[in-house]
Amino acid sequence: MTHYIQAGGHRLAYSWINPAADRREPVLVFLHEGLGCMKQWKDFPLILCKAAGLRGLMYDRYGYGKSEALKETRDAGFLKREACEILPELLQKLGINGKIILFGHSDGGTIALLFASCFSGKTLCLVAEAPHVFLEEVSLDGIQSAVKAYKESDLKQRLTKYHGDKTQIMFESWTGLWLDEKNKDWNMFEELKRIKSPLLVIQGDKDNYGSFRQVETILKLTGGQSNGFYLKNCGHFPHYEHKNTVLNESVRFFLNCL
Repeated sequence: MTHYIQAGGHRLAYSWINPAADRREPVLVFLHEGLGCMKQWKDFPLILCKAAGLRGLMYDRYGYGKSEALKETRDAGFLKREACEILPELLQKLGINGKIILFGHSDGGTIALLFASCFSGKTLCLVAEAPHVFLEEVSLDGIQSAVKAYKESDLKQRLTKYHGDKTQIMFESWTGLWLDEKNKDWNMFEELKRIKSPLLVIQGDKDNYGSFRQVETILKLTGGQSNGFYLKNCGHFPHYEHKNTVLNESVRFFLNCL
């Protein structure tokens, strides 16, 4: 069931997952990709929460899915604001005061890492799936390919199914931000150095938005117990493309942290 709440000055849609779980804490929080939303996770969050015996939370960030439509262009600081301002406010308003576990995909993985850098004491552990911690050529090539697909294929129609009349501004604000020359040197290297929580980084070898260099950089700079998990013949969506493997590795990792 979808609920609504004000956080970060905007109306956000959220949903509880496996709310009857015996273990009330920590809550497992899901953070969607840069063109995603709650509905695009499909059944993965529920299966993962049940397998780990955890209560979960997912929400549509501002500008996505059923949340309030974006009214302005984004800048390169939006990911950190999502992680260190909006998500903490959402958790506080929902009465989630203890430690949490994070599972973030793509931009959501980046947000999970940024949250852990800001709130190490609140982050029990996290899974970052295909995250970005700096821009590399493959990232820019992947975004340019998405722009072409939006114009020439059914990508716009497929996104509209989930985002409705928010789709155009959502897509243009995301692609325009990262293709802007002034953001080419964006990175979160300093933030990574402040992460102390255990983390699992999952990366496919055929991801058209990032390479194994993302994982190597995270493992090198983070101070906690960091693990990389590499998948062969896998693109940007490991939890779809290698669903059972990602589920099993994530559950094993979570249970070791509890």
